[in-house]
Amino acid sequence: MSEAAKGRNRFPALANRDFRILWYGMLFASGTMAFQYYAQMWLIYSITDSSWALGLLGAIRGIATLLFGLYGGALADRMDRRLLLIVTETVALIVSLALGIMVILGYQSLWLIFTLIFIGAATASIDAPIRQALIPELVPQQQISNAVALTTAAQMGSFAVTPILAGFVIDAIGPGGAYVVSTIGNVGIILVLLMLNYRGVARAAASEPVIASIQFGVRYVRQQRRIMWIIVLMFFASAFGFALFHGPIARWAGDILGLAPGQYGLLAATWGVGTLIASYCLSATSSVRHLGKIMVMGALLFGASFLMFGLVRSIPLAAIAYFINGAAWTCASISATSLVQREVSNEVRGRVMSLFMISGAIAQMNSLLLGFAADLVGMSVMLPSAGLLCTLALMLLLIFVPVLRKLDQPFAKWIDK
Repeated sequence: MSEAAKGRNRFPALANRDFRILWYGMLFASGTMAFQYYAQMWLIYSITDSSWALGLLGAIRGIATLLFGLYGGALADRMDRRLLLIVTETVALIVSLALGIMVILGYQSLWLIFTLIFIGAATASIDAPIRQALIPELVPQQQISNAVALTTAAQMGSFAVTPILAGFVIDAIGPGGAYVVSTIGNVGIILVLLMLNYRGVARAAASEPVIASIQFGVRYVRQQRRIMWIIVLMFFASAFGFALFHGPIARWAGDILGLAPGQYGLLAATWGVGTLIASYCLSATSSVRHLGKIMVMGALLFGASFLMFGLVRSIPLAAIAYFINGAAWTCASISATSLVQREVSNEVRGRVMSLFMISGAIAQMNSLLLGFAADLVGMSVMLPSAGLLCTLALMLLLIFVPVLRKLDQPFAKWIDK
């Protein structure tokens, strides 16, 4: 058997032309997002030297997602998803160029920087549910889990390389220059989308008012109790854990571990390596039987590894904790997304996936509180406390919500008629 054939057997979703092309495009897109993510943090940190400002950065992203995420899901269920992605990527390209050029020219007005970041985050919040809703249309039903895992590998695996590159680029030409360089990724994904054979079809939701369409999506999730509790579980994991990534963690690396941007890029790359290995392990298996257990254990380990990260002062031990954290988050997010993607009907998929984003957006807004807490009690107290709260919240949820312990049973048993 040829190596190409072995690859197709191991990753069956890649045998589908349009998905394979989109997956390559996601490598561009995810690398771009990660690049800009680190550039934003170090830009705000260099201007303000404030954990509160870094927390505000995450909160702004969260507010943008909260305001526009559901709208993006509604659009995904009524319009050509490919054309929508071309539009959002074009807007993202323009915003990134504007921010990069502004910083290069020395206009470091904080309110203007935050405004452009808000516009970029709003665009990304519309883009994400559309992208997630498009994936199941490009692969057969039995390959959705494999496609989701490969997508996550493309999205999160970039954190294994991009932080290193971003750190050294920021050191060399500054955050503004890094932002301009990152727009290469925006151009790449636009070209990839133009190559797809996929064309959208008219949907029933198109004749429905957008607000009514969003309300229907919310009612749908509330009726499907298993889906609702999966979203709630991931919300708690994000609220006290993933929110740390949206600002405070950069100050931890600088103040507690004494790392420069390039060195922090190396540390952050260990998180990406964890995500890459976990994504590979899940995507190499075409059908994972115990996604519910993997999601639950991944979420618990995610919180516990943040606690470990907050307690150590050794860079090698911090790297180990960061590696575990990345692998755990990837296992939880791939499993949660796969469980939902396999069961949700195509007509409502965009709106349901946008609710995943909304739960994460609310959690991102918690980064503002975490940043304020870091300024109040110190990073050395705040970060391990957040890890402990994350772990305890997830444990209590598993104790008092039995359905989360039974996610691997047939889905039909858990649908509320």
